[in-house]
Amino acid sequence: MKIRTFILGLAALALIGSGAALAAEDGEGGKRHPSYNLMGRDASRTAADSPLNPNFVVADEARMSEGKFWRSGFINETLVGMTLEDVDGDGKNEVVYVSNRNVYVSRMGAGKMQQLAKYSFDPTDTIVSVDAMSLTGGGGQEIIVSVQNDQGAPASRIFSFSGSELQVLASNIPWYLRVTGGPGGRFLAGQRGSSSKGDVYSGQVMRMSFDGSKVKSQGSAGLPSGVDVFNFTLGRIGSGGMQAVAAIRFPSEHIFLYEGANRAWESKEEYGGTMNAIRQPMTAPEEKQREFLPSRLLITDIDRDGQNELVVAKNDRGGVQFMSNQRAFSGGAIQVFKYANMSLSPYFRTRSLPGPAVDYALGDFFNDGTIQLVTAVVTEQDGGLLKEGRSVIISYELTTNASAE
Repeated sequence: MKIRTFILGLAALALIGSGAALAAEDGEGGKRHPSYNLMGRDASRTAADSPLNPNFVVADEARMSEGKFWRSGFINETLVGMTLEDVDGDGKNEVVYVSNRNVYVSRMGAGKMQQLAKYSFDPTDTIVSVDAMSLTGGGGQEIIVSVQNDQGAPASRIFSFSGSELQVLASNIPWYLRVTGGPGGRFLAGQRGSSSKGDVYSGQVMRMSFDGSKVKSQGSAGLPSGVDVFNFTLGRIGSGGMQAVAAIRFPSEHIFLYEGANRAWESKEEYGGTMNAIRQPMTAPEEKQREFLPSRLLITDIDRDGQNELVVAKNDRGGVQFMSNQRAFSGGAIQVFKYANMSLSPYFRTRSLPGPAVDYALGDFFNDGTIQLVTAVVTEQDGGLLKEGRSVIISYELTTNASAE
């Protein structure tokens, strides 16, 4: 018995030693992280030692230089959206982020985000998204905030930013609004809210214009059936430049890729899940009949190889079985897909995040000529009076390696 116990003890020590060696290899100073595995059943390649920013896991064809990682301090709110644009026209980008009640404008300076302005909505209003785009042809870009009021109807607002304060240009806009589209093809999309119980939207997604005081429809965006204002993007993708619509449809939360009106591809796993939602009209708030909104989809040339990729969030459900009005997330990552041979294949992703990625943007976050992938991450979900929400904003530098073969 003593000999058997001694042998088992040696085996346990060997396992501990091998685990420590792996931890040393996979730690901050190593090339691999324990989460360096491509995501789920959609992964068509094995993970390789990363030539990227060490916060990324990549497929074998990725060619980018290492870059830096940055994170903000904790923001004591549950963020629902974020955008990165030059909103005051001074040649420097600002980061605009929103919770359900507040709009913040900040800019990076001296290694931290410096708050420039804040705007608070009434408690009866719920913010569901934020975007920025030049709508009037002025020097800056207007800030577009989609809002739902206490009656379950859209009541969106458009702001201008002077450099020190936010000015309301239009309020109670009866449309949900979203800026979408790939490089060179961005536009303001809008969709009416429904007044019928059980429905969230009414009519098609439309292309919108703004004359400085009023939002007007310019006609249908011509999207496939089942696509709504918050669940899609469109643009040219892959080496052939196929014009595609990418959407994450509820309740499956699969990625759907459309060529024209035809479905060209569908993922086998769920992507883009968040706690962000629009409440169905004609229901009391306590009934919590909601339409959950996916995180943003981007079609962009993230590695500067001349081909656009699809950028999505892969947020982890944390073992909780989703019901129609109950969900939770334990973590997440940003996943990038390449399009080839009529399918999307994983290209690279960020290291695992401490919560779901609710929004992200690509741009010069530090205003130093480098491009970053900037992400808003919810680390603690708001639990009402007993639990305060908490979020962070992080950035990954993206620097292409032109000499890589």
